[in-house]
Amino acid sequence: MGEITWRDVSVAWAHPSRLQGFTADDLVAMGQAQVDRFHQLSGGRAQGFLAGRALIRDRVRRLTGLDEVVLDSRCDRCGAAHGRPTTAGVSMSVSHSDDLVVVAVRPGREPVGVDVEALASSARVDEVAALFANGLAPDLAGWTRIEAALKADGRGFAVDPDAVVLHPPSPDPPPRVWSAVLPGRASTIDVVTLAGPPGHVLSVAIG
Repeated sequence: MGEITWRDVSVAWAHPSRLQGFTADDLVAMGQAQVDRFHQLSGGRAQGFLAGRALIRDRVRRLTGLDEVVLDSRCDRCGAAHGRPTTAGVSMSVSHSDDLVVVAVRPGREPVGVDVEALASSARVDEVAALFANGLAPDLAGWTRIEAALKADGRGFAVDPDAVVLHPPSPDPPPRVWSAVLPGRASTIDVVTLAGPPGHVLSVAIG
């Protein structure tokens, strides 16, 4: 497990295959919807779900001082339990990349988005390029900044990734902060690429 902090955002990551001490039984205290969602998954996806919920529980406990962490992850569109996890008093975001899960949690209601990609994933490069057929596709670092911004915006892929404009950072001391402009949004989103897990690129965005 690793962790890093940027501004008021607490970011942590772990390898699901190495998860210890957190099982499906621990999900019961986080709400029946979390149990139901877990039982819809299998194999690596189920392990990744458990690891993500373990990291969320740990981050939220640290921020709030509360032992009980109950999550609501209902989808805004269909009502199923596969939406962005939420709980009172904090905002959060989750990202997966093979045998790695990353969570970002911040106090309050202001949104946060996180995205992580394995640098050696040539297949992922091709997948990203396909989303930018009418323009120049970003590298994986640029893609994580775009996806983190989409998550922080809250509309996700309802916004065309090709329409997101990233203004380069000013020459301030690192970490350098990009400014993301999204169509239909009045305010910009701050995005940063952080020194995260080895072999991966990780970006965080806040609205």
